[in-house]
Amino acid sequence: MAEQVMLGDDRVIPDRDVVQSLLRGLDVIRAFDGAHPRLSLDEAAERTGFSRSATRRLLRTLMTAGLASYDGHHYRLTSRLLDLGYASQSRLSLEEVALPHCEELSRQVGRTVSLARLDNDEIVYLLRVGAPRLVAVSLHVGSRIPASLPAIGRVTLAGLSDDELAEFIASDAFREQSRRTGLSADDLVEEVSEIRARGWCHVSEVLEAGLSAVAAPIRDRTGRVVAGLNVSTPTGGQAPVFDLLDTVPHLTRAATHIGDDLHRTHQV
Repeated sequence: MAEQVMLGDDRVIPDRDVVQSLLRGLDVIRAFDGAHPRLSLDEAAERTGFSRSATRRLLRTLMTAGLASYDGHHYRLTSRLLDLGYASQSRLSLEEVALPHCEELSRQVGRTVSLARLDNDEIVYLLRVGAPRLVAVSLHVGSRIPASLPAIGRVTLAGLSDDELAEFIASDAFREQSRRTGLSADDLVEEVSEIRARGWCHVSEVLEAGLSAVAAPIRDRTGRVVAGLNVSTPTGGQAPVFDLLDTVPHLTRAATHIGDDLHRTHQV
């Protein structure tokens, strides 16, 4: 007959392969919540339904693992517990982490939302969701564009160090684009300075006549800019749900949420 595993909330799991102590440890972790961030030993035992001695052993085990701390009166969970959740998140690609946020942003503003990262002197589009029928320019996942042209490229350039930006400006690719577009090195440096101060970028009719976009940087948990997020819209024709600049608070909030969901060891 299989063993029965009894948990603190009277659940019974008949499985001889289940590690009862691990399940009980998870129940102790769940005893802490927003309303109970600190618990005494008696309070933890009461909330789990375990004996006082068993609860103490489980809490001491969590402390040994660095997942809980004790100040002499109360136990609390430590921030290292977050690493358990972010460990699985770190295995996701940037696109997978960003997709639900991009879809939500597109629903909020009724516009096309794109995600792109810097690759040498170009940006490469990783994700596009929303209403591409409203944008005539042909962009798709994998499309590459000189980084100095679109808003989404300029916010990634703003994440470079001054030395890295100077190296980009000195590149043959930028000099060629500068001749074509009239965007000088001084213009780009000034634009980057404004983006760094403001936190977002607005570009109108650079990629295509009648097309405007706003973009914001996505930063990982170390503060490094790893990608750009933008909302694009035609400047004429069908009326947008929001005026483009009105989407900026939604855009920057989505970019922050994506960055918050990236583990500190996430590889882009």
